[in-house]
Amino acid sequence: MTTPRTRRRQVLLGRLLTLFALAAAWQVFGMLGDENVKGVPKFSDVAVAFVDELGTSSLWTSLGQTLTTTAIGLALCLVIGIPAGLLLAAHPFLTVSSRFVIDFCRTVPPLAIIPLFLLIMGPTQRMAVALIVAVSVWPILLQTIHGVRNVDPELLATARSFRLPLWRRLALVVAPASMPYIFTGIRISATLSLLLTIGAELIAGVPGLGKEILLSQSVPDRMFALIVVAGVLGMLLAFVVMAIENRLLAWHYIPRRMTT
Repeated sequence: MTTPRTRRRQVLLGRLLTLFALAAAWQVFGMLGDENVKGVPKFSDVAVAFVDELGTSSLWTSLGQTLTTTAIGLALCLVIGIPAGLLLAAHPFLTVSSRFVIDFCRTVPPLAIIPLFLLIMGPTQRMAVALIVAVSVWPILLQTIHGVRNVDPELLATARSFRLPLWRRLALVVAPASMPYIFTGIRISATLSLLLTIGAELIAGVPGLGKEILLSQSVPDRMFALIVVAGVLGMLLAFVVMAIENRLLAWHYIPRRMTT
């Protein structure tokens, strides 16, 4: 019988082998002499540039700017999306009446509103934060509504039997029971917020990692190294959100693990 520790080792080994295979394929692809792919540097050159970038202050400054923008935007999405979702889901009339507006706003392509925000606010961090809120708030809002509507009716009946006011039912019963759904929205919004931040930096010239990638187009090794940094940053952000979720929702995942 495979133990959990052995299973984790197998998963880790599989991931390392996958990364090694991708690196080898990249190296071979970069060594091709075809003129159509001559702009793709070898993996070894990108790795050297990556290590060199880790020792520069410009990389860490741009990373700090990108992470700050992402964190502010995601925090605002949480402050806006969760209370609004709880309120809308608590009243069926509000849920139905706001559905059209929500569906319309969440389907607007982010690239379509960047020029509007750029015109109003300019290439600033405030513009990137506004873009994140305008796009990333919807997964949190919708998952909160979905979570509230799937709360066990017996929990609500028990809360009503104790004559708890609405705000206490939302805070003490509905919100904790909805957290698994809400964290699904948070995971989506966190990744989306980082993508929007880097996209705003690339397209609008907002200071950050995306702008550094844009400015390094003439140096392919550095440009690809910064793209790798952006990918690693996205992975770390996903791992952090998942770690927080596993920590806060241990009560939710333990019964599921016991039944599997």
